[in-house]
Amino acid sequence: MTMFDRRAVLAGMAATAAMPAGGSAQARTKITYWAWTEHVAAANAVKGEFEKQNPGITVEVANLNPFDLQDKFLVALAAGAGGPDVALILQRRFDGYLPTGGLLDTTAAMAPLKDSFPASVYASLGTGGKTFAVPYDQNPALYFYRADIFEANGIKAPLETWEDVVAAGRVLAAKGIFIGHVSSPSGVPGVANFVQYLQSRNAQIFAADGKVIRDNKLARETLQFYFDLARKEKVAFESRNNAPEFFQAIKDSRIAGYAVPAWAVFRLQKEAPEHAGKWRVMPWPKWSKDQPATTGAWGGNVLAIPKSSRNKEAALKWAMFIGANELTQVKIWQEGHLVPAFAPALRSPELLKGEAYLGGQSIYEAGLKDRTLNGFNYFDWAKAEVIIGNELDLMFGGKKSPADAWAEVEKQLAGQLGR
Repeated sequence: MTMFDRRAVLAGMAATAAMPAGGSAQARTKITYWAWTEHVAAANAVKGEFEKQNPGITVEVANLNPFDLQDKFLVALAAGAGGPDVALILQRRFDGYLPTGGLLDTTAAMAPLKDSFPASVYASLGTGGKTFAVPYDQNPALYFYRADIFEANGIKAPLETWEDVVAAGRVLAAKGIFIGHVSSPSGVPGVANFVQYLQSRNAQIFAADGKVIRDNKLARETLQFYFDLARKEKVAFESRNNAPEFFQAIKDSRIAGYAVPAWAVFRLQKEAPEHAGKWRVMPWPKWSKDQPATTGAWGGNVLAIPKSSRNKEAALKWAMFIGANELTQVKIWQEGHLVPAFAPALRSPELLKGEAYLGGQSIYEAGLKDRTLNGFNYFDWAKAEVIIGNELDLMFGGKKSPADAWAEVEKQLAGQLGR
């Protein structure tokens, strides 16, 4: 992940300072912020400092189900009323909000900071050279593994390639232990798991112009690999995302590997506190020794402001404070291990601190620092992930081969989305 000069921090401060103060009319301004779980915790951790710096503004943080939030915000944009002042939006779904015309243009605030964010993240903020959001976080994936189980079975980490992962998985499978996980049944939630694999090898579904890539050999091969982890090699545990049986298998030491973003450490701590000191992380495996050291992501999020907000200036100040500020971007790492989108925050020594649960290992240094996050083209994703999820379920249900399932994905995406 590329590091940026700290001059970007000064640019961020200047951009925030350049926003109108609002005068006495803003003395009792209250803004509402919609987010969920770990993002709510991060917001509550920094809103006191924001209110101290902006004594005329108070922030009310609302905790919503993430998918309910996306739908309610879209309805509010269409109606021109009923929404928050700022909403946290899934990056992969953000393009669906642009056609409403209901988003605040953030170009003037964001343009000076363009080089302070990953190009792929910045490009997702809008269209036609304009931006309509503020970046918030990115969720690059890494690989959690049980160091004690690896050592007991003669497996030396880190495993450099996916071929190495499969080979190690065969050793563990002979003892009834899985080295990975696939989302099956999948449905919509499981698509994000699979997309990590696509994105990590730059297997795009859509071209940059939004057209579906037809006869997509790389995507088809990736789906075959994902399927084979569970069904041919039998090295990956199958379950829905966050299913009780998955965490029971974790507790029972029947799962010794888990490809997922850094935030998973908190769930592991919650579900298997007795395994403290046994888990470690390593980088996302390369697709072969001569392939680049890249990774995929389980989503990522941006901050959006409706034009209908009565407090647009205050809302933009809050969005810039949590999305383009080194102090608060570091806080989202501390509170939820959400990787900052604002690159200067990646220099913070806080990201290098060790985790007791991981035997003192730094997640960022050991699992993320040496990987580049590929960009990924998301278009009409709320509909696309339903199509993909349905085909994954038919595939894992034995109704279709991976090749046939992917052919149908391409056909349905092109037909239903007109792409």
